[in-house]
Amino acid sequence: MLLNTLELLGLPIMSLQTGGEIAHTVTAIINPRNLHILAYELDGAKLDEKPAFIRIEDIRELSDMGFIVDSSDSLTTLDDLVIDREYYEQPPKIEGMKVVDDQGTKLGKVEHTTMSTDTFRIEQLSIRRPFLKSIAETELLIDRRQIIDISDNKIVVRSPREGVKQTVKLEKQPLINPFRGAHPPQAESAKSDR
Repeated sequence: MLLNTLELLGLPIMSLQTGGEIAHTVTAIINPRNLHILAYELDGAKLDEKPAFIRIEDIRELSDMGFIVDSSDSLTTLDDLVIDREYYEQPPKIEGMKVVDDQGTKLGKVEHTTMSTDTFRIEQLSIRRPFLKSIAETELLIDRRQIIDISDNKIVVRSPREGVKQTVKLEKQPLINPFRGAHPPQAESAKSDR
């Protein structure tokens, strides 16, 4: 299911062991190279250490109640992180990044992202258009397959090919007139009975 990534912020982390909320999500930690959400930073009164994180692989389920984990032992601190630690220490901020196409044309800035709840991968970027371009279209959606490069300050996407028009050749289908031709079998059998 596709979901705005902002909808998962402020979501409770529920423990199966205690049956209650142990924290809530604050920010998503994203790997900018492949746009995967690695973890969520957490906040809450029941946390022993801060900052605390829940890695995606430690989440059992996403339900209407929130993220469900086995227990508070599933939570991770910054000291326990080994892989991709730089994304936890200085998380990249995708929202607000400038988006340009491969021709150098400015398309706008990322307003929000859409993720898949099955893979926790960002699938679409919603781009807020510059003022003059926003008169014709206020929002532009970019699929992840269009992204060429993500740097510290901008995202480069493939531009639509100008002059290349896809034409579909329509094949003529024979016209069938339902009022001509043979009568339905019931009508013929009714005539032959007389």
